[in-house]
Amino acid sequence: MTNVRHWASFVAFLVCIGLSSCAQVEDPCKTKSRVVGDDKYCDKYWECDNGQSIQYDCPNGLVFAGKHRGVTEGCDYPWRSNYCEYPKVQINPPIGTEHCDWLYGIFGHETSCTRYWTCWNGTATEQLCIGGLLYNENAHSCDWPENVDGCQKHPLCNDDPNGNVPLGKSCNRYWQCQGGYPRLQRCPAMLVFDRRSLRCVVPPTEDCDVPTTTPAPPEEEDERPVQQQKRPANEYSEAQPGRQRPRN
Repeated sequence: MTNVRHWASFVAFLVCIGLSSCAQVEDPCKTKSRVVGDDKYCDKYWECDNGQSIQYDCPNGLVFAGKHRGVTEGCDYPWRSNYCEYPKVQINPPIGTEHCDWLYGIFGHETSCTRYWTCWNGTATEQLCIGGLLYNENAHSCDWPENVDGCQKHPLCNDDPNGNVPLGKSCNRYWQCQGGYPRLQRCPAMLVFDRRSLRCVVPPTEDCDVPTTTPAPPEEEDERPVQQQKRPANEYSEAQPGRQRPRN
């Protein structure tokens, strides 16, 4: 294995001699971090290995951010900072899988404004925005509906942009739509939400008796998809990818 690595280092060194661009790259072996970004391509970087400068690729969809930075291997999402500003470009083409434009990234859902996909090594995980928020493709995060182009009205408020909507089987909580944007509300003490009149009334109703302080039944939580917790974009420590093959 050691001989193979030394041979790869030697080949990369010979290739670098023949490329005029290599002379423009800072020698990582002369830096404290021993890792530097490529001068032209933001998804490549150079690392000092046994005294030789070897070029590596960031995982597909990520760009070089610096040693000990980013989500993995010193690489991060392109939109996080100025890691990939002009004239630098991403040279490696996207590798797409189901729901993922790149192997790594955060992408909007194909049919829902309240959902999105987090992709890690080509595996897509469906995520849900909470509290009446919608996925903002430009910010790559959940945002207020008024800031999301193309999804101005939340699905919960399709029937009445200024009406009330039941929340699962809850007896004292409900959604209040304000201009098409839902806001979670709670009935005043000792009142319950009536599903027929869509307002808080004195109990009992057909579905609710006098309110209690007991926890909501499990099925109520199952019917509240927009209230599920959004997973932070950087929670991927359980699936660290291996280093990409050196590019000679």
